[in-house]
Amino acid sequence: MASISRLRRIAVPATGLTAVLALTACAGGSSTPAATDGFEGVELTVWNNIDFEPYQGLQKKYFESCAADLGITVDVQTQSGDYTTRLLQAAGAKSLPDVALLSTDTQLPQLASQGVLADLGQYDIGTDGLAESAADLGRYDGTLYGLPVQVEDYAIFYNKAAFAAAGVAETAPETFDDLVALAESLTTPTQKGIVLPGIGGDGSTPVYFLPFLLSAGGDPADPTGAGAVEAVDLYKKLVDGGSLSSEFVNWGWDSIDQWTSGSAALTVSGPWNLVDTSIPFEWGTFPFPTAEAGESPQVNLLGYAYGVAANADAQKEAAAAALVQCRASEENQIETAVQGGYIPALQSAQEAFVEQVPAAAPFVDAVDGAYNSAQLGTEWNTLQQQYVDAIQSATVGGQTAQAALEQASGQ
Repeated sequence: MASISRLRRIAVPATGLTAVLALTACAGGSSTPAATDGFEGVELTVWNNIDFEPYQGLQKKYFESCAADLGITVDVQTQSGDYTTRLLQAAGAKSLPDVALLSTDTQLPQLASQGVLADLGQYDIGTDGLAESAADLGRYDGTLYGLPVQVEDYAIFYNKAAFAAAGVAETAPETFDDLVALAESLTTPTQKGIVLPGIGGDGSTPVYFLPFLLSAGGDPADPTGAGAVEAVDLYKKLVDGGSLSSEFVNWGWDSIDQWTSGSAALTVSGPWNLVDTSIPFEWGTFPFPTAEAGESPQVNLLGYAYGVAANADAQKEAAAAALVQCRASEENQIETAVQGGYIPALQSAQEAFVEQVPAAAPFVDAVDGAYNSAQLGTEWNTLQQQYVDAIQSATVGGQTAQAALEQASGQ
């Protein structure tokens, strides 16, 4: 989800390359100005589409501070409306902004495949300090076209008061069966044990379902495999046991409102809730359970990376790369996480984030080895609808998980 409201060629001139290589201090969050040789007078435009505060203001601050250190003039713009279409139209008109924030699951591969993004490796921008799963978000066909600065994954949130009222220990469920039993023990006439989205069309259901499939050892590309069956059967058991209302098939992203209002004990959500000060009760987070005891949970990982437009003006392209490197500093990533509700891409920043927000630990622990659904390409559009159809058929349609998945996939 893109915001809290919702709620993936040209030689560098010697002087420009020197400026890029001199950015170590800036990238590390130091206040020491980087070298500016070759960039004086360069004017750059930066686009992003995350329009809530404080995120929007933080990005403007970061880029303007880095630009001042580099001798660059920068115009930071927040785009509204259909950002993907705007990016593609700009690419077609050869008018991409010099720097753009890109979703790593759709926008980055779409633009990289058109050859309109610069290879950041030629400016000695690398992925040191990133888990391989996070680093891979910025690559297309093995080339780094975007430097990831923040990622999103998912965890289970729980209401501590609900656990206390039920006399239940705040112990993470280890297996799917443990989660079913826990949710049932937390269910009362006025409180759902767990709330999850089950609607089709808004993208929420497959996003929150995928960690269960992955944690069952499933392959998202195999919609009738054992992992997919285990995950759909989990939803069926939750509904059959009464802890997940059959009405969940009408809920989307806004299902979280039932948890934040206190009418559900458990839910699944993203890191934006880690910094949501409006939640009116004490809460905690758990990692996902697995189908079998002793296994490691796995989540799907989304990301945001800053890409640089391939530019006939080598100086501008080098300056844009330097600006991106500076923006990606550890200090900036920590501040964005703490105030904006994202997981930093840098592992050192992740550790600092957990120190400040301990509930972020399940999110951070799951980043290394997380799954990137972008590898499925356009196939994921078809697959995710199949999973939604199967979940609905198994839970409210009465089919077995296996039969529901076979029917949804046309087998």
